[in-house]
This record gives sequence, structure tokens and C-alpha cells, in this order.
Amino acid sequence: MQKNNLCKKTQLLIIGAGASGMLAAISARRTARSLGVADERLGIVLLERNLKPGNKIAISGGGHCNLTHDGDVKNLLEKGFLRKNEQRFLRHAIHTFSNADLLALFGRYGLKTEAREDGRVFPVSGRAGEVLDLLRRMVEESGVTLITGARVERLECAAFGFVLQAGERRFEADAVILATGGASWGSAGTTGDGNRLAASMGHAIAPVMSALAPNYFTVPPRAELVGITLRNILLVASAEGASDSRRGDVLISHRGISGPACLSLSRSVAGFHASGKPVAISVDLFPGHEAGTLSAFILDQAARHGTRQVRTFLQRTPLAPERHDAPDASSSTETIPNAFADEILRQAGIDREVTMSGLTKAQRLALVSTLKRLALGTVRKVPLDRAEVSAGGVALGEIDPKTMQSKLHPRLYCCGELLDYAGEVGGFNLQAAFSTGWLAGSHAARTLFDKPQTAHE
Repeated sequence: MQKNNLCKKTQLLIIGAGASGMLAAISARRTARSLGVADERLGIVLLERNLKPGNKIAISGGGHCNLTHDGDVKNLLEKGFLRKNEQRFLRHAIHTFSNADLLALFGRYGLKTEAREDGRVFPVSGRAGEVLDLLRRMVEESGVTLITGARVERLECAAFGFVLQAGERRFEADAVILATGGASWGSAGTTGDGNRLAASMGHAIAPVMSALAPNYFTVPPRAELVGITLRNILLVASAEGASDSRRGDVLISHRGISGPACLSLSRSVAGFHASGKPVAISVDLFPGHEAGTLSAFILDQAARHGTRQVRTFLQRTPLAPERHDAPDASSSTETIPNAFADEILRQAGIDREVTMSGLTKAQRLALVSTLKRLALGTVRKVPLDRAEVSAGGVALGEIDPKTMQSKLHPRLYCCGELLDYAGEVGGFNLQAAFSTGWLAGSHAARTLFDKPQTAHE
């Protein structure tokens, strides 16, 4: 009976009921209604392979749902997407449906939000479930047919549009939006289906790899280091001449490292690792301070406190001090953790009992070298099943950034994490999913009813 109803009207099928898919459905209906198109003339079907929509929304932000990031669009793009091609690609979508637009939409449905000092925006309740309930209500009010437990196995072009096969069910569509998400956190149901479907339609797929993920080491960190956070240091990944780095906090875990700097750097680490090169992870405990400045500071401290043990000196020395002339031992900033003082001495080859005045020149240079490049480990794995998002996916060059429409097939759209971009931690990826989904749904509805898109929706 459902199939017969679907055949009587223009059909828009959206594959994936996550952030981008639900926003695409809501946007498509709102656009159609704004054009005077009655709901019975446009059938919108939302197909979800999981039994419930929005699984990744439910676990985002540690279950608190970091919806978006505060600030203007320019700042959001530059802070959230470090690669220029990704900024260019997402600019139109996020301008069209910005963080302000998103919060205004949710606000009309009663969601109260708050922006934290770091710019991250959360619901005041701190519950991702509240956001999901709100989205489901909007989908329902949009007259969308939601079908769960429907994994699309095949997508093909037909004379009238597209044919989709999901188990024993066959669907016909005038337009299709792929909003399946990426391939990270497979337990949430995002296992790369969209890449497979897009590839079957001829789209190039950039290699999928982890982003915003922990790093697992070949040899786990020493037990005494596990649980320690190194704050505001420079994390460096090196692989046979190639390197990348991030400034921020790093958490030492029982398998390797995590924390904001690690998550941000993980995309580069995964890329190095995928090339087969060994990837060494180290930290600079004094970013912004040259080795010569640090050496002079140690000499000065030796002259002032010659009988003090080097270990005590390290324990009292600020970690990642901001002053660029010399580290300030009297500063109130956080100091080097005790366990890391021992690790620094071990890597520098200095006995725990050595005093400042007893440091030889060779030992001082070894100490400086270790402080500027403290080895943490060699990467064994950047686990995709623990990544918050995945990089790679449908090549951006094959998607029109002003519409999210495929350049290969009219009325085929791709949006959300399925696309080859990956944002930083802080709500940027959800915002991009919401924005690209909104744009895809709006343009699809306009195209189906032969209405030209305005310059700014």
C-alpha cells in the first residue's frame, strides 16, 4: 500500500536519518511549502538503516550534544576547518544555514542553549536526547515518511530518476539525497554505506581514514604516566621527513594518547600511518621557546640554585609557559608533572640525584633536547571505530558547493560527513552536517518543481 502511495506523487528519497538527513527532510518540506506545493504533491521518504534515527547525535559531545560553535561564519570556518579547500567548499552552505540560523530554528521549538567559554554550544539541559526529540518532532511535522531498519543496498539511475533497493523493498525516486554519514564509530551504524552507493554512481571516493581519534602506540605508555594530562604543549607527529603538529592538551592513556591536541592531529597521523611509514609522536614542553633560550635559562637556574636537584628544578618549572624571553620558574602556571620529571631524566640519560651545578654541558644539551622533543611512542593504530568523525569520502570537486548536487547526476545530492571534509573538535562537524543537509534539501525541492534557486536561501 505504501509503495502505491509513493508512486502517485513526486518522490524525494533521503538515505540516512542523521543530522544532515533530518535537516534535508525538514528543509525540503519547508521549501516546498514556501513554493505553494501541497504536501500530497511531494512525498519525502527518509530511510534509516538503524532502528532509531540520529544514533551519532545521541553520543555526540559525550552524550551532551555539542550542537555547533559560537561566533561569526568566517571565524567558524577558519577555526573549525583547517584545510582551505574545505573552507571554500563549506562557505556557501554555512552562510546559507549558519549557526545562528540553526539555534533560531531549535529555539522556536523550545530548545535552550548556552555557549561556553571555549565557544562550544550545548543544550542547557546537557542532554543529547532533547535535541533528538526535537528533530524527530520537526521531521514528523514535516510530513516525512520515516522508515527505519532499511539499509539501502543498491542505487541505480532510471528513465524517471532513481531506483533504490533496501532488502526486499524497492523504492522509486525523482531525486535522492545521500546523507549516510561517514565510516567512523561503526557501532552507531555509520559504516561507509554512502561511499559504496556514491561509488556505484561513478563518484570518486577519497580514502577513508580516522579523524578526531585517539592514537594507540606499539608499546603502551609507562603505567606511572597513564592518566596525566600535559596542558597546552605542542604535540608533534613525524614520519620519515613529513611532520605535523598541534598545540593543546594531551591525555596519556593506557593504550597511547587522547585529548584535544591528539584528536586534532589524528587525521594527519592516520594519513602518515596509512602510507606505511612509522609515525613517532613527541611533545615540545616549551613551545615558543628556542633551544638556545631554554639552555640559557637552565644555566641561569644552575647559577642561582646550584645545589637543587635537576628533578626538583623540573617539578617546579612551568609547563608550556607563555613568556617568550625565558620560562619563569616563579610563574603560577601549571608545572611539569612529577612523573614526567622522571621520564625527562630517563630520556635525557641523567641520574635522579644530579644537581643543577653538577650538570655537564652534554647533559644540559640532552636535557634541552628532551624538553623540546620528549618521545611518547610510535603509533600502532588510529582506530576508526573510536574516531568521532572520518576523513575521506565523496570527492568535493564532484559536488556543487552551492547546491550539494552531484556534478555527475542531476537530482542526486550528497551532504554531511559522507563528503571529504573533517572539522575540528567543538561542534564544527555537526554544524557542517546541518548546513549541507539543509542546502541539499532546499535545492532538491526547488529543482523538483522547476523553481530556480535564489542566490541566498
